[in-house]
Amino acid sequence: MDCQTLWPSFTDGMMDTKMVHFLTHYADKIESVHFSDQFSGPKLCKSTEGQPLKLPDTKRTLLFTFNVPGSGNTYPKDMEALLPLMNMVIYSIDKAKKFRLNREGKQKADKNRARVEENFLKLTHVQRQEAAQSRREEKKRAEKERIMNEEDPEKQRRLEEAALRREQKKLEKKQMKMKQIKVKAM
Repeated sequence: MDCQTLWPSFTDGMMDTKMVHFLTHYADKIESVHFSDQFSGPKLCKSTEGQPLKLPDTKRTLLFTFNVPGSGNTYPKDMEALLPLMNMVIYSIDKAKKFRLNREGKQKADKNRARVEENFLKLTHVQRQEAAQSRREEKKRAEKERIMNEEDPEKQRRLEEAALRREQKKLEKKQMKMKQIKVKAM
């Protein structure tokens, strides 16, 4: 039997004598037991679409995987043999519902989760920038297309001038920021 945990206080709180009894007596029927307060689903292999741009949604989860005897040809007596394991599941649900991490464990968990989120944001920063750039380009393209599709030449000219003024305003703002940065640097 292998027990992996990030917080020893959790193991101490959940693994009482009754739980240890279940795990030792039915070790051949238990494949895995997974408790998590922020489970985001099974880890998938790297896909072709790349990294998602936001962290997956999480939820509280208790996962139990059992080895059912009979390998597909299960009889009622085989299922009755699993009844104590169902009692273990109910017991675990009640135990997990009452369990609270101590202050130190909670701080450590929050610190680790903040570190994971920071690393994730660093990894996805470039992708988010590329997505924002493509949205800006698409918006520009749609605006140019709207101007070109305009029937009235006078209105088309006014729209082009307005677009040109907006572009020049953006450039002026950028140049002002650059001047301010240079002044601060001196």
